[in-house]
Amino acid sequence: MTESARGVWILAEHREGELEEISFELACEGRRLADKMGEELCAVLVGHNVSSLANGLAPHGVEKVYVVENERLTNYTTDAYAAILSDLIRQHTPSLVMFGETSTGGDLAPRLATRLKTCLVSDCAVLTVTEQGKLTMSKPTYGGRFYTTVVCTSAKPRLVTIRPGTVGLGKIDKSRRAEIIRVDAPVAPENIRTRVRGRIRADPKTVDVSEAQIVVAGGRGAVTADSFDMVWKLADLLGGSVGGTRPAVDSGCIPLERQIGQSGKTISPRLYIACGISGQVHHTVGIKDSKTIIAIDKDRNAPIFKMADLGVVADLSEMFPAIIHAVEDFRRKSQKPVIGGTAL
Repeated sequence: MTESARGVWILAEHREGELEEISFELACEGRRLADKMGEELCAVLVGHNVSSLANGLAPHGVEKVYVVENERLTNYTTDAYAAILSDLIRQHTPSLVMFGETSTGGDLAPRLATRLKTCLVSDCAVLTVTEQGKLTMSKPTYGGRFYTTVVCTSAKPRLVTIRPGTVGLGKIDKSRRAEIIRVDAPVAPENIRTRVRGRIRADPKTVDVSEAQIVVAGGRGAVTADSFDMVWKLADLLGGSVGGTRPAVDSGCIPLERQIGQSGKTISPRLYIACGISGQVHHTVGIKDSKTIIAIDKDRNAPIFKMADLGVVADLSEMFPAIIHAVEDFRRKSQKPVIGGTAL
């Protein structure tokens, strides 16, 4: 690529006929960067029967959407996506291409970086455009205790993966419209070395906490009250995932990969229930982009209440049985399983 490379691109991910949340996060962050760099924001949408999803990106700031449709692209495969994206990037020469740090983005971005002989900054947390117009990319290192800042001075396009829930969503303008550009990209079956035979929906209890739509988390208060079994039970009833703070990890209630916060995972679920969590800043930085936060703590002065949408001052040993009874009663009356929050 040359110095004439211009444009900020994102890969729009989708599943079961809907755009993934990371696509909107990338669009909002891409819009912010494109404005500072004086460049346009484009998205690439790859799949089968996905053109109807293209306009959903426009309200988040996308100006152009390159739509690549083929029946052989129904499921993601590394070979097909890498061939399509590398050809598009060589043809249009964007200066920056952003992916989610997901199973798709984390697999695809390194392959593209190798094909294009360019730089890749993975698991990026902060992107900044300096007054001189240089793009700097920062990523957590040593378990989040330090940040490493990278500047790619000559290689273009620069490829970046961003973990879900890191950048959040910006302002939405529903009046925006995007230019839809259909791309003809034949996919030869002999060039695809993998086949997806089917999908098995993951048990919410085993889903990575950063990808869950509902998260029930316990802190020091849940540990000392010996209530963590109730945390697991409530999450199970709601079809959610379990997380927690460092005390919950140290006590053996949850494994390290379920720790949320500065030294753990950053999450952005539709519903976050904090149980016995005081709300210190090293934890709240990991939940600030949650859509709805419910906090339960017996200390009415706990910092968590300042950011909660709903706060309950109560002892967990008294509150948990009442909540669990209410959810069980709701499920019984509605005759619907509460899976991933679909019945709420």
